[in-house]
Amino acid sequence: MFAKIIILVIVVAAVFAGWYWWDLNNIETVKISFADAENLKFLLAVLQDKGIAAKHGLKLGVLFSPPSEAERRLIEKIDGVEVGTINPLSIAITNQAKNVKLRAFVSTYQTNQALVVKAASPYYKFEDLKGARIAMHPKGSASYTMHAVGMKTLGLDLERDFRLVFGSFPQNEQRLSGGEVEAAFLNAVATARFLATGNYREVVNLSREWGGITGSAVIPFVDLAAHADWISQNPNKVKRLREAVLEAAIFIRKNPQLIEEYKGILGLERPEEINLMKERLPAIYPLAWLPEEHNALVKRAFELNLIPEPPKENIFIE
Repeated sequence: MFAKIIILVIVVAAVFAGWYWWDLNNIETVKISFADAENLKFLLAVLQDKGIAAKHGLKLGVLFSPPSEAERRLIEKIDGVEVGTINPLSIAITNQAKNVKLRAFVSTYQTNQALVVKAASPYYKFEDLKGARIAMHPKGSASYTMHAVGMKTLGLDLERDFRLVFGSFPQNEQRLSGGEVEAAFLNAVATARFLATGNYREVVNLSREWGGITGSAVIPFVDLAAHADWISQNPNKVKRLREAVLEAAIFIRKNPQLIEEYKGILGLERPEEINLMKERLPAIYPLAWLPEEHNALVKRAFELNLIPEPPKENIFIE
């Protein structure tokens, strides 16, 4: 009898091992719309080159485009897009405005929102910049809305308290370096490039201020999302994508030397830029999926009248 039990256990274990092997080796293709940003290109390179996507049974077909177009491809399922990068507040706004059901299931990166100014400028706090010209993404963009939430949390209003100059990140970099504006909201990669020259510095980091006021550790900025019906039909792809993205984040955190390996993708040239990026960039990739942080952000945006109404359904799925 004991021998029969042992044999049964061995058979069950073999069947499970075979199923697990087949599951991971059953490669599934996912078509993804990514915003054309250096930090996302870097994340994708790590996912693909280091075998993380393949380990999780994924083949990623990625289309890069400007952030608003990347979101449109996801919302309208253009070119067969199944999954896309999108800001969490954009999900709430889009679902209400377009009567769709987008759901986020993993973060690709969180923001380290800070203003960059010239080193010799007289600005050291956000309040110091009242009335100053600030370069940022246009009103209506995810970046604008996120900065508006952060500023209002500090008791400031972007439109009331500052003179805003709108443009793309490259345009805003040029405006700051050329003296057309006193400050600029730049992405993490551009910020590191500017700071590495020694001619620029950050005004107090908005993420740290946010944490002190709200108690939330991070400000979510870009997630992977899909339509609810696709998610219900493809739970295995959702699970694999979440696990792969989080594993890539952990790998990046543990291996900051990847910054030098992929300096071309990140647009880095000088050792000072690379070293500063090693310190700063890995921290923007979340190590866990935290729906509660996302819900706190959406709740705060509604309280500040930056989104018309809170979601009626859970848009950040476990």
